[in-house]
Amino acid sequence: MTFKKITLFISALAFVACTQKTETISQSNTNEKGQAIYQDKPYDQNYAVKYYLSEEQQQQKLSAISTDRNGHVHILSNTGILVPENGQLFYPGKLVADISYTPLLKKNITALETYQNHTVYLDKTHVFSNAWAGLIQIEHGLPKARFFAAGNDFHFLVSDGKNLVYLNKEGEKLWLGSLEGIKQIKYRESKDRFLLVTSKSISAFTPGKALEEIYQGTNITCVEALSSNEKIVIGTSNGYLFLTENKLISNVPHPEITSIKQINDELWFGSSWGAFKLNKEGKYNYYAGERWLPSDKVIALEQGSENSILVLTEKGLGQISFKKMTLEEKALFYEKQVREKNIRYGFNCCFSSLPNGYASAQMGAQASDNLWTSMYLASQLFRYKVTGNKEAKINAYEAFEAMERLHTITGIDGLFARSFERDYKVENTKSEGWEKRELKSGSPAKIWMRGTDHPNWTWRSTASSDQAVGQFFALTMVLELAEDQQWKQRALKYLDDLMGYIVDNDMYIIDVDGEPTLWGKWNPDYVNSFPTNVGDRRLYSSNIIAFLQTAYKYTGKEKYKTAAFELMEKHGYLENLMRPISEISPSNADEWSKTLSHEWNHSDDEMYFLAYWGLYPYAFNDDLKEQFRASIKDHWNIERPEKNALWNFLYAITGAKEFDLDESIWFLKEYPMDLRTWAMHNSHRKDIELLPENFRLQTTKELLPLSEMPLYRHNGNIFKLDIEGNGGSIISAGDTWLLPYWMGRYLNVISAPIED
Repeated sequence: MTFKKITLFISALAFVACTQKTETISQSNTNEKGQAIYQDKPYDQNYAVKYYLSEEQQQQKLSAISTDRNGHVHILSNTGILVPENGQLFYPGKLVADISYTPLLKKNITALETYQNHTVYLDKTHVFSNAWAGLIQIEHGLPKARFFAAGNDFHFLVSDGKNLVYLNKEGEKLWLGSLEGIKQIKYRESKDRFLLVTSKSISAFTPGKALEEIYQGTNITCVEALSSNEKIVIGTSNGYLFLTENKLISNVPHPEITSIKQINDELWFGSSWGAFKLNKEGKYNYYAGERWLPSDKVIALEQGSENSILVLTEKGLGQISFKKMTLEEKALFYEKQVREKNIRYGFNCCFSSLPNGYASAQMGAQASDNLWTSMYLASQLFRYKVTGNKEAKINAYEAFEAMERLHTITGIDGLFARSFERDYKVENTKSEGWEKRELKSGSPAKIWMRGTDHPNWTWRSTASSDQAVGQFFALTMVLELAEDQQWKQRALKYLDDLMGYIVDNDMYIIDVDGEPTLWGKWNPDYVNSFPTNVGDRRLYSSNIIAFLQTAYKYTGKEKYKTAAFELMEKHGYLENLMRPISEISPSNADEWSKTLSHEWNHSDDEMYFLAYWGLYPYAFNDDLKEQFRASIKDHWNIERPEKNALWNFLYAITGAKEFDLDESIWFLKEYPMDLRTWAMHNSHRKDIELLPENFRLQTTKELLPLSEMPLYRHNGNIFKLDIEGNGGSIISAGDTWLLPYWMGRYLNVISAPIED
């Protein structure tokens, strides 16, 4: 069985994050604000397909891999030749016995390699191949032969680990020799000579000349002869070196090198902890963890078909492919995946478990259903506005219906639910000490109430500030972007109800128990109780002014404008939100302040930026607008190392000419296509410089490619290096990726796809 051709897109899911670094955006294309527009031409998007050894095959030892011009892949194991079968991006294949040539089943093959685009085999008696009409069958005379390499004109050098024999295609023994401890033989075509590797030396055999030692060292593992510059690369258990430079390079992702291969003029390394490629910038693209490979212990590397790299590991084969696609094609892949795996009652379910593999998707109520849904809803409205796609409009309206029911199911005008569920038990964990438990665990207290619209539905209370941000963002997007007046009127009602509920309750969200929720507090007594360096003081001031401006914009009710100016002028909320973001820092003023300020809260960034849509565009006057622009820019500047496309595009609404478009496109390209929760580790890497522990939790000076990092969501730390996981769940791209992409299209800083 050969590799099946994996077609692009919905039919075959050919993708996963790009390894290119930030590219230069052409400045010759600008929008009506004078901002640069990225031209969406096809780029190399990579993805991985994995082929695993079965449980019954776990005792098999894999040792080598070869591909031929027909696309066949042959993998050598201690029980025979295996081939990959039926692998796709989300559906791993398996390795099965190669039965294509019956006579091979009886042979004890000890090595194989690719020569002139065909597979050549070594067994205890012959060097042979099924190509060239089967005429290559050369008896070598070394009954324990384990290593060989093909040279010029079907000449072969064979070894059993000590003895050496050099043969021509007629089987004549042209030279005999010996070298103790041989572990690899590599032919160097440009010099017409063979390199022989032991753990302590590299020797060269040139036909017609004596064996010559050309390098002495320790812990040597492998060698590669480069065709592009004729250099020899030596792998060791402590890094690698170029022979002529004789300088060990150990600042690599993992220095225990197991294999080296030049593929398409790029240098690839296998190690005992993943594979990596030396890129044009002199840095390394790292492929490790089950997002990419069946296991991290790499045995061999080989060029695959259709612009792919084959990585043989101890538990199977990983095929890393590079496919030309546009950002819109990537978006449409995500669109399909979200609809299949993450839609629950119209909500954008941020996590779905996969108990029976990718074909299964089990969804449940999420504590932040309306926040993630608001972001997906907005993405679909942006998509509809720029493409006219009717499915996008339907998607947005379905999401709005779910958001709307969060209001109606409570039976209290203005109080929205966190989530709702069918046939769910009524429960209340909001007992004594619940605030401390919630703060410590990060999980909101649960109050599940009977729904007012149907007796077998329940809804979750304890709405919070981030949920309010989601509600205002979603309702604003419907009011601003929807074309149907009926939908706009429905959105206006719930925006007015929500804002009115908060204002009428003295800037609190009052829960079903008559008390404010833990986080639904914008009252000055609460907000200004924090020292000026505690982030919540700045954040809550910024958010509530954005809410009130939005409510005034669409309802025209003076009470919202009056409340906003009272907060800004009487209670210092304008000063609060204008305070330099650099002043936010830890505080020991009291236990609550200490708890909230011990590290930077990245969820706050999400709340800030989503609410900026109501802070800047809907400012009451031009003077405030300029102040808000400065406040947003101040925040954006400190966020720039994260290269977050959503933050950058939300800053772009201020009209800024420089908003890191290059970095935003890098973010969108680098984001992995495989959104399963695999374990990812980077803190062990020797090619990165770790920063000292810091308030913002930034681990490295420069952000690593997102394809190499734990899955990032907008409320998380993008610099997090390690995470555990087994791929047993999948996150939604509806909020993390689709929102910034379609927003970029709507703001006209990303073009429609352009033919290459």
